[in-house]
Amino acid sequence: MSSRPPAGPPRSARAAALPGAAIGVATLALLAVVAFGVWLRFVDRAPLPVDLWWHDLLQLDRGTPAFAIAVFLADVGGGVGAAACTAIAAAALLALRRPRDAAAVATAMFAGVLCSELAKALIARPRPWDPLYHASGYSYPSGHSMGAAALALSVLLVVAGSGSVHRGVARAVGIAATCWILLMMWSRAALHVHWLTDTLAGALLGIAVAVLARRFWLAAPAGDVGGRA
Repeated sequence: MSSRPPAGPPRSARAAALPGAAIGVATLALLAVVAFGVWLRFVDRAPLPVDLWWHDLLQLDRGTPAFAIAVFLADVGGGVGAAACTAIAAAALLALRRPRDAAAVATAMFAGVLCSELAKALIARPRPWDPLYHASGYSYPSGHSMGAAALALSVLLVVAGSGSVHRGVARAVGIAATCWILLMMWSRAALHVHWLTDTLAGALLGIAVAVLARRFWLAAPAGDVGGRA
């Protein structure tokens, strides 16, 4: 009798697995944030020419719809708002009996906040001189942009990694996630509380921690961590 070849991993496990390229991109993104942070810390913390150009281009007037949208995004993406959104996403995944996905989402946000606050304290880059919204602490990287990217990409990875979600739905979630990140980056720069390079670094950091957190939690077989993805 011919022996049957061993069965491969289930379809859901194959879908949830991250390609090696994603890990490489996340690593490069993290290295870019660190490298530019080192340059700021030891060479020059001043805004780059592209920062000044973007700062002057984005001019908001108080009382306008654009200003109201920017403030709304700032409130939602702040400490309380980001924590609430993360808790809601993790609770929903736990209710769907996907504990590792919930752990990946929570870990990405926690690690991102930790790295962002540590970088701010070590680099100590000043914020723009004409803020339109209250902001405390240092400027690099943008914590709001980091949080938006970490949460949006974490949710997108959950959706894309589910074998039961239609590809069109996953594509729509990807577009929504990208728009959310870009809007948050715009809000921080338009309110003159961050430089363009702060928001770019924050988004890259959020992308990196989302990918690496998912890699960490989904690297082991499901039986080793007690539950489905």
